[in-house]
Amino acid sequence: MRKGDRNVSDLIGLLIAYVAIPMIIAGAQLLLSAHLVDATVARKLIHVGVSHWWLIAMRFHTSMGFALVGPVSFVLINTLVYRYHLLSAMEEPNHQKNLGTIYFPISLIVLVLMSFSGPMPKYVGGIGVLVMGYGDGLASIIGTQFGRRRVPLFGGSKSVVGTLTMGVVSTCVVAIWVALFHARGGDPGFVILSAVVTALIATVLELATPFGLDNLTVPIGTALFFLAVFA
Repeated sequence: MRKGDRNVSDLIGLLIAYVAIPMIIAGAQLLLSAHLVDATVARKLIHVGVSHWWLIAMRFHTSMGFALVGPVSFVLINTLVYRYHLLSAMEEPNHQKNLGTIYFPISLIVLVLMSFSGPMPKYVGGIGVLVMGYGDGLASIIGTQFGRRRVPLFGGSKSVVGTLTMGVVSTCVVAIWVALFHARGGDPGFVILSAVVTALIATVLELATPFGLDNLTVPIGTALFFLAVFA
């Protein structure tokens, strides 16, 4: 791809991100304002939606510099939203202190640095991001709605249902990603093994990490584990 074509591709990626992500946030805010969902569901819908940014980055961004623009800008924007309570759909219920909305784009920055200029294939970064988006997002939604029993580990703050959801969804995400992008994606045994083991690591990280820090530990830790063991 010629340099001019690469620049056009990068600019298209930025345009798509700056249109799609505000639309996701606005949609969640509208659902919350209409009382169709509660604050937790609204925040996690954003969480799931934003994780798709990695697909945009993989498809359109050809340089690390352009790939960093989105995550860096959203760290700044999310910090302002958190500091001044600008969007209730991005806050914890009752304004509980949780910097997860800031930590998530920081994890994207770290994975961009490792994937666009380091030893990590881009699809491996995507495993970390989408496991965090879908696994943690759906675990929180389902755990909040249906979780009664707590896991008697790490302070007991996570529900059994939510933890099981994290494991199952993460397994599905990794399996799909490996089947699509890994050189051994046509080997069912490898796909299942890598998906189950990686999902187990992601679930333990999510279970053990408090205060929204799982937005850092899960995507980065999951991607690094997969890189070290299965990539």
